[in-house]
Amino acid sequence: MSGYQAYGNGMYERLLSIGEFTGLDQSRGLHSGDVGSSPDAVNFIARFGDLRTSNGVAKYGAKIPNSSYESVGGRLFQGFFRDEFGNDFSKIVMALHGRFYVSNTDAAQWTPIGATFSTNNWTAVNYRDDVNEWLIFTNGVDTAQYWDGKSSACMPLKIVQGKITETSVNEAGETVTVVTNPGEELHFSAITLLHERLWGGVSADYPDRVYWSNSFDPNDWELNYTDSEYDGGGFLDVATFDGSRIRAIVNAMDDVLIFKDKSIHRLSGTYPGEFTLTQVFGTDGTLAPRTIVTNGSALWFLSSDGLCRYSGMEASPLSALGDRKLKDIWARINDSTIDSACAVIKDNVIYLAVPLDGSIINTHVIEYHVLDGTYSIIDLPGVDDWLLLREGQLETLLYLNADQIYRYDSGYTFDGAPIHARWSSPMISCGTLSSRKQTGRIYLTVTAQSLNIQEMPKIKISMFSGNKVREKLIALKPGLNEIRKRVKIRGRMFRFQIENVDGGPLIIHRGMEIHVEEDFD
Repeated sequence: MSGYQAYGNGMYERLLSIGEFTGLDQSRGLHSGDVGSSPDAVNFIARFGDLRTSNGVAKYGAKIPNSSYESVGGRLFQGFFRDEFGNDFSKIVMALHGRFYVSNTDAAQWTPIGATFSTNNWTAVNYRDDVNEWLIFTNGVDTAQYWDGKSSACMPLKIVQGKITETSVNEAGETVTVVTNPGEELHFSAITLLHERLWGGVSADYPDRVYWSNSFDPNDWELNYTDSEYDGGGFLDVATFDGSRIRAIVNAMDDVLIFKDKSIHRLSGTYPGEFTLTQVFGTDGTLAPRTIVTNGSALWFLSSDGLCRYSGMEASPLSALGDRKLKDIWARINDSTIDSACAVIKDNVIYLAVPLDGSIINTHVIEYHVLDGTYSIIDLPGVDDWLLLREGQLETLLYLNADQIYRYDSGYTFDGAPIHARWSSPMISCGTLSSRKQTGRIYLTVTAQSLNIQEMPKIKISMFSGNKVREKLIALKPGLNEIRKRVKIRGRMFRFQIENVDGGPLIIHRGMEIHVEEDFD
């Protein structure tokens, strides 16, 4: 644990011990009591007490072929299918340039499928029954599409309610069915699957309405059930009369969750006759539907209150639970483009890409470790979408930037660019302002590596007090280093800063110590 220990000559000398690094914490600004936390850090990650530079990213597969369309705002999906022998296979599908592109899971070659559409902003769900294996796409504007994993084009899936037919027998004794009303085609921006039926919503025409299909039939959305029946399509309105609209529909913990701007609602039950709608209290809804992620035991999402957690019964912003560690970061999010934010969860770490400081694109990735509650922020612009690629038991974290997929947590550079990492401590007073402190030797253990084999790795340690700055550039050897260096500065309060040099990867192991002399008034 971080703290202070009396040392040497009474109260005039002490050893400031940083037992472990605990990640970003902006809850008390520069004056946090935890000297192992940082109010200002970038590209450093605190994990299990150690501090390490973030891993890099590397290109994954080939770029999408050149196009006259602008390569922004693409989406990534993975479709799961079976071949004629019953063997499982999957494909990556990218929505970009107003159309779909498909590749094997190595993304080595992209093939366009389907026609050109009006937007890249698709959502998708994998659907399988005894006959069909489809990846179904909706975007809220165009006719829904599906792809079977083999065909050279997507096929339209026209979702209709209100179709009226009349059946009669002609003179030849044949039964004839005539469509007297073609019904209304529905366009969803959100679609999910639960209990063998599809659920859709986020419609421009019906902003409070949620639809469901008949069981095992993605083509049948007709309102044809009664309260006593088990099957049939239908809809319900989630009216809250507060000016908000439905933003997302997801399945979570055997329920359908309906996210509006200012509220969350849970729809429970297996069949239409037993559906029950309940409001979930504790926080607002979400303005960023692509930030909703689940790890099985909980669901997480971004709201106007910051990161929130849904446990299955109630939802709470982490700030209401005492976690205000990212209060400055949340305040920097560009509300006008917050719908570009997107998230994924892997190995109990949430990766949340957000637009900061007025940007119209995502500029940074927030990493939140749900087990130990630590935060890190990575300066990585341009994450348009995430994909957790699953191949058997192997999971690979990918993201899309323009027309290129990248692998996250790969290597020691940002696709060849050095990773510049900075960690700044809070202000340190050693528990009192009645003494002037002078820092002396710093003790720490560092594992280092250079990006250039012809150069030695380096670390930069700086001390700040008022307007005074003292810096020490320390040459290291590759591998494990035990550092014992003086970085002197004098003042009633001070802080320190650690930086890598030339983008070299570092691990600062737990147990850093700073020798401090005190002179009391």
